[in-house]
Amino acid sequence: MVVVHTTPVQLDLTPFDFTPTESLIYGVLVTRGPGTGYAVARAAGLARANAYAALAGLVAKGAARVDEGRPKRYRPEPPAVLLSLIVDRQGRSIEALAQALDEISVPSSPTLTPVTSVRGVAQFLGIEIARARVSVRLLLPDDLFVSIAPALRRLASLDTETWLYSDGSGASDVPDVQAVDVSGRWPGKPLLAVIDNRIALIGSVEATAASGYWTTAPALVAAAEQAMAALCGGA
Repeated sequence: MVVVHTTPVQLDLTPFDFTPTESLIYGVLVTRGPGTGYAVARAAGLARANAYAALAGLVAKGAARVDEGRPKRYRPEPPAVLLSLIVDRQGRSIEALAQALDEISVPSSPTLTPVTSVRGVAQFLGIEIARARVSVRLLLPDDLFVSIAPALRRLASLDTETWLYSDGSGASDVPDVQAVDVSGRWPGKPLLAVIDNRIALIGSVEATAASGYWTTAPALVAAAEQAMAALCGGA
C-alpha cells in the first residue's frame, strides 16, 4: 500500500544553497507529488508569486523539473538525485578550497589529531580524498566505504592511483574494494589510510567507538603504509 503524506516533510536545505522557501516547496513536492504552480502554492500556504519563484529556483538548481504541457506541472527529482547533486556541488567547493589552501605559502609542521567518531572519520576522509592528486590507500570497515562512496566516485574520474581494502564483504555497493581477513592481526576493525603520502589515518573501530589519529608526521605516515601493506598482503 502506498502511503500518501498530507503534511509536507520539514526539510532544511538552506545549508546547501537553497532558500527556506525552496526547502518548503521541495518538501511539498516530495510528499504530495507533482502539481501545478497554483496547486503547490495552495499546499504550501504561500502566495503564488513566492511559490513560482521557489519552483523556478528548484528547477535551476536541478532539484525539480517541469513537465511539458499547459498548465505547467512541476515534479521533484528523487531524494537520491538531490543528495547526489548536493554531494557533487559540495565536493567541487571543497576541491576549490583545498586548491586555494594549497597555494598559501605556510611553513608546514607535523600534526597529530585524535579520531573521536566514525562519522568524523567519514567526513574528513571525504575532504582529504577530494584533495588527493597522486594516490589513495584505504583499509576500512565496510560501512565506512559506503559513507565515502560519493567521494570515491569523483576520484574515479581522476588519474589517481587507488588501493581500496575492507575487512569484510568488500562493500558490495562500492566498486573496486577488495576484502581482506585481518582477524587477530589488528585490534578491532582497522582504520588505515594514506593519502598522497602526506597524511595518514591510524586507528580502529571497536563496537561503535572509533579511536586513533590523523597525522602528517612522516614517520607515522610511513608506519601506516607499512601496516596496510602487511595486512593486505603487500598492497
